[in-house]
Amino acid sequence: MSGELVLAVAGSRKTQGIVDACADAPAGSRILVVTYTVNNQLELRRRLAAARPAATVDVSGWFMFLLLNVVRPYMPFMFPGQRVTGMDNDSPYQQYVGREERRRYFTSTGSARRVHLANLAVLLLQRAHALPLRRLEALYDHIYIDEVQDLGGYDLEVLDLLLGGTVPLTMVGDVRQAVISTSPEERKHKQFKNMNVWRWFQEQERKNQLTITQRHETWRCHPEVAAFADDLFPDTWGFERTVSRNTRRTDHDGLFLVRTEDVDSYMTEFAPQPLRWDSKSAKAFDHIDFLTFGTSKGLTRQRILIFPTEKMRKLLQKGEPLEDLAAAKLYVGVTRAEQSVAFVLDRPGECVHPYWAATSAPAEPDSPEHVATAVVTASE
Repeated sequence: MSGELVLAVAGSRKTQGIVDACADAPAGSRILVVTYTVNNQLELRRRLAAARPAATVDVSGWFMFLLLNVVRPYMPFMFPGQRVTGMDNDSPYQQYVGREERRRYFTSTGSARRVHLANLAVLLLQRAHALPLRRLEALYDHIYIDEVQDLGGYDLEVLDLLLGGTVPLTMVGDVRQAVISTSPEERKHKQFKNMNVWRWFQEQERKNQLTITQRHETWRCHPEVAAFADDLFPDTWGFERTVSRNTRRTDHDGLFLVRTEDVDSYMTEFAPQPLRWDSKSAKAFDHIDFLTFGTSKGLTRQRILIFPTEKMRKLLQKGEPLEDLAAAKLYVGVTRAEQSVAFVLDRPGECVHPYWAATSAPAEPDSPEHVATAVVTASE
């Protein structure tokens, strides 16, 4: 068994752990680090450049990894003479084209359709037998996959084959942050989509294909923020409770409610990063520089202001649990915060988080009026 999954909570320095491992590797070692998003590739390259490891470290996107290490070298095993002229990122899912047909995988100009690249890679891995794995063994001493929860569909078949190889494979991620996917339209392994990829990893552990380690310490999130994020998921998931190592204290820490009428004052007072579900949400506040829950992934901010969806409001007001994807998105949003998270909510219901409110304070003679802040209980 050469595989390991590190399930790490938000703020546990997942990516930095990979960088540190590369920096500690001896000179002459050959390491491949793979991740899905372009932003994470850039961040890895930046940190590795600063760490200056003695080992040789290559950073690759997931699709480029498949293209350069499987598809191009072993194309003759399925489509002899096929040239790969580039990557097509725009083709839709080829629902009515058979899995043995060339046009399922390539455009008329020879570009590989990204939507089916993992499917093609799996077929080539199977038909070329052990050759692709032997090639990877000749090239690398260790393979790391960062943000592994982003993989799905035929990607899981690729992981299964890699786990059967001899190159040590370390996968790092947080399934609670499974809000984007390499293959959102893929039907294969749909039972393991998004957060349910956790079930696939657990199956591999039961088959002795890998070991799972949970890293549950966060250096980012205030204890109240970390506890709220944990409570978004029932115990049946088997996630360990987060331990916060954030010992910093400010005059505005924890969880708060903000009434709609106070949003602009709150933004002025604390300059939080506002988050919403999508561009159709919170239209009355389009003058604010929003991110969505998904696009905030990977960021750290001192304070977060969340404009909740209707179902998120019911979670706050009545304790009604969210479905998996909504819970994951809220988890991502909440855990961007170091010190505080506030929710825009006019009717608190059963919510126990205190309201923040701006109150006018008496002005000094001959001085401009100023605004003081107050925290009131939700019942007031």
